[in-house]
Amino acid sequence: MATALKSDIDLNAFVKKVSAMASAQFDSQQYKRLLSTPLTVARAQRYTLQKAFWNINRRDCWALAQGIAPMDIKKLVWAHEEDELSGNKARGVADHYSLQVKQSELIGLSPEDFMNEKIGGETRTVIHAWLHLCKHSPWQKSLAACMALEVSNSTEWVPAGGMSYRMGKKYEKDLGIPFDKQINAKEHAEVDVDHGHMLVQIMEMYGSQPGTLDLIMEGLIESWEIERVWKGLLADMMAEIPVTQ
Repeated sequence: MATALKSDIDLNAFVKKVSAMASAQFDSQQYKRLLSTPLTVARAQRYTLQKAFWNINRRDCWALAQGIAPMDIKKLVWAHEEDELSGNKARGVADHYSLQVKQSELIGLSPEDFMNEKIGGETRTVIHAWLHLCKHSPWQKSLAACMALEVSNSTEWVPAGGMSYRMGKKYEKDLGIPFDKQINAKEHAEVDVDHGHMLVQIMEMYGSQPGTLDLIMEGLIESWEIERVWKGLLADMMAEIPVTQ
């Protein structure tokens, strides 16, 4: 069993570098295209329904990473996934998939629409890429691949705002849906700040072990590579629907 050690990694330098990498995602052509594509109700529906398969994939990937991680890391993942899978009873918040389904009523979707939606080939491709990355990597890399998406969704790592916040504000601007009524976007904009802390916790515990820093960086980089492809594909899916529809 791996033993946690006090890290001698320069955590301030690590955080600064990762923060810059996460912010750079939003400067990519794919992110810019997604966030600049005008939203209509029909486009928002397609985005939401295909993204729901990605939401489920996140749970699969975290489970794979947790399964190969040391016991103390399993506990951190368990605490993270409790919000996602069971919600937060203390705050009266439902699980995050249910929040997404409920929020989607604002754009005319029903639970049946989610059940009846067919996964697109593009969506399936990126889901398989993430599954492969998380299943066939050492635990440090596998976890970093999962945490990358929490980091780039956290305002502590991305001061200008993560994807949930930016898309929520886009829904507000393009569709007239107030951000505060978007229960899923609002929840993720808040809790992913806490979820993003796990990366630093792991570096504090295991950063001194040989190879850990390299594996963490590989997981972040490769996951963000897939994420850029995914964002471009989502933009393509929406752009296929005429603005007038």
